[in-house]
Amino acid sequence: YEIIRVTGVQTCALPISSFVASSRVGATVSAFCLRRVGVETIVLPTTLMGRHPGWGNPGGGAVETTQIEIMWQAIRKQGLRFDAVLTGYMGHVDHAALSARIIREVKQDNPEAIILVDPVMGDEGALYIPEDRAMMIKSQLVPLADILTPNAWELSYLTGKDSDTAPAIAQTAKDWRAETDVLITSVPIDEKIGAVLVTSEGASFVQHKKFDKVPHGGGDALAATYLAQLLLGLSPRQALEFSVASIFEVMSAAIKLDAGELPLVRKQDALVRADPLISRKIDL
Repeated sequence: YEIIRVTGVQTCALPISSFVASSRVGATVSAFCLRRVGVETIVLPTTLMGRHPGWGNPGGGAVETTQIEIMWQAIRKQGLRFDAVLTGYMGHVDHAALSARIIREVKQDNPEAIILVDPVMGDEGALYIPEDRAMMIKSQLVPLADILTPNAWELSYLTGKDSDTAPAIAQTAKDWRAETDVLITSVPIDEKIGAVLVTSEGASFVQHKKFDKVPHGGGDALAATYLAQLLLGLSPRQALEFSVASIFEVMSAAIKLDAGELPLVRKQDALVRADPLISRKIDL
């Protein structure tokens, strides 16, 4: 189906994440996904890099925490009202504490603002950021989240529990943060892969074909697309079905085109029109 805005009220989101000029990761991805569906988006960059480090020397690095603070103070003076904050990659150990303070100030201005924390830490059994930075994300940002979007390995790292089935992963998420919606990505389900959503109303999952290798940025794109659909008025379960279908379509195109980056510009219509995947309930 097609997502159609049903209100004339402009929504505004604040991604706090990496800016990578030529790679489709971090805020470069999340801002595109949010803006494509009509969400005004203001970016606070935690890094400034030319490309993803996976390609080689990234040509940049972390933004000084004081510079992010200066940028934020200038943004606040514009009198903007944010409906959501999305935190992603933290380029320095001090970024998490600053992001936490920014979240509190956003919530002070708008208590209804949605806070989505994507705890970008690692995958495939290992951290790809220093442990002190991961611990700051856990202590400073996770407690402030309305929505958390870890991948399956990040969930196990944050909870200290290894779970290898969708029901077990859902139960782990519920036991960990019962008051928070948790969307877990990269969940192995039979011979496929999928996402598990746990909310106060229950747990459900969607699944799709597993690719051998995909470009970086899929998690960033899914978190932003899921948030965008919530801001447009979908329920969490509808947002799950639509957002995973959208990003699966983008990923499929990346494989077909042998693209090293997510082909978001070429496949941008998938962000507003997609055949939603059918979710299934998980009994807990």
